[in-house]
Amino acid sequence: MPQATMPIFDVFTSVTDPRHAGKVLHALPEVLTVAICGVLVGADTFEEIELWAKEKLPWLRQYLSLPNGVPSHDTFARIFG
Repeated sequence: MPQATMPIFDVFTSVTDPRHAGKVLHALPEVLTVAICGVLVGADTFEEIELWAKEKLPWLRQYLSLPNGVPSHDTFARIFG
């Protein structure tokens, strides 16, 4: 029996965001999705994830809204820190 699949973004929507809502520019599920995709294509650092995402922004926007663009490497570091 085939198993149902779930988009990566949907998996992350249930993760509680501990950040102060008034200071957030990037939705946590979007940041996590970008990070996972970056790592899957070989990015090893937050800087590489950011660079990859900037190069692939049009493609990423097919699946994510990213209204404030790509999170900076500092944003990735704070979230994963």
